Amino acid sequence: MTGRHDGVSSGLARTWPFVLAVWIGSRAFFFAVGAIGHAYVGFAQPGGSPREPPGFLDYWAHWDGGWYAAIADRGYFDKASTSFFPLYPILVRFADHLPGGTAFWGVAVSTACLLATLYFLYETAEELFGARAARAATLAFAFFPSAFFMNAVYSESVFLAATAGTVWALRVRRHFLLACLFAYFAMAARNVGIFLLVPLLYDLVRRRETPLREGALGLVGSLGGLVAYMLYLDKGLGDPLYFAVAQRETWGRALTNPVHTMHKAWTTGVFGARYAFHPHAIFGNDGVEPAFKAADTFNLILFGLLVVLLLLGILKLPVDLWVYSFLVILAPILTPSPLWALTSFNRYMLACFPLFFALGWVLAKSRLLLGAWLVASAGFGVYLTLLFVTWRWVA
Repeated sequence: MTGRHDGVSSGLARTWPFVLAVWIGSRAFFFAVGAIGHAYVGFAQPGGSPREPPGFLDYWAHWDGGWYAAIADRGYFDKASTSFFPLYPILVRFADHLPGGTAFWGVAVSTACLLATLYFLYETAEELFGARAARAATLAFAFFPSAFFMNAVYSESVFLAATAGTVWALRVRRHFLLACLFAYFAMAARNVGIFLLVPLLYDLVRRRETPLREGALGLVGSLGGLVAYMLYLDKGLGDPLYFAVAQRETWGRALTNPVHTMHKAWTTGVFGARYAFHPHAIFGNDGVEPAFKAADTFNLILFGLLVVLLLLGILKLPVDLWVYSFLVILAPILTPSPLWALTSFNRYMLACFPLFFALGWVLAKSRLLLGAWLVASAGFGVYLTLLFVTWRWVA
């Protein structure tokens, strides 16, 4: 382990140049791919409602982006919309008072939050495994195939900035109350933010530097983002857990035997290979069905990678970060879509950011290995980005 307690200014000087370069390079890459796809690749028939808002960069607001943009524009407009947590649309709404349009500001908020995420990820990885592993982990995360969602009008970047900030505050700054503040925002961004209680409690018990009273207040305060939303739902709909009801009634997500989930994932993933490995079958028409079937294959491949990283994480990661990652990804497996078992898995996997620390540790051992990984990852990312910006299903 490499301990770094030389002060904030020294940390900024060593971290920011690399983080900024990765942020600019990765975002330029995905923005360029998205713009080219939007301009030159034929669109599929748009699906879902609400649709993306008109305006600059509207092609980054497809699918769930339309929901987030609609909530940012007019608040929670029906019961189904309450399944989307409030922090991200609130930030977009604040920014949208300036000229540019909802899609533009949604992209701006996501992109800005990714910069914070990369900083927290780099600093924490360096604390755990050293500078080389931190650089590899940051690159692997920024160019991960589904990292284009960090450009999109989706809540991924906001949630990850808050969750990675929580772990950074615990592991690098050693500041428990700051970590609780980050956790507050994470729980207002997505329901799985509740699992941050694992590293918070672990830190409270392991280090024993925070007075019990102060720690208890911090933990209670960290729940504030979730509790505030639950109170809002209770007042408006009479059920503080209505976000779960909305997920079940709108998208059919209900508690399911994980064995059944994985059996279905394997079946649909193998079947979808006939489309996934033949892009002409997807882009050669304006239908969305081939892309939906191919998404099962993409998600099954990434699930295999997740299993490998979880096994590696058992050996390399602090126990609290491993448990957090396991719980975050277990949640959608226990409550899958009835049609596609691993729906949205490729972007949910980003939430398991501690696993990228372990991945960085492996990739840092060889420049050739790191280079090959980045080329393959970015190439896969081109494919997925083109699907997304042309209204073809990815997640």
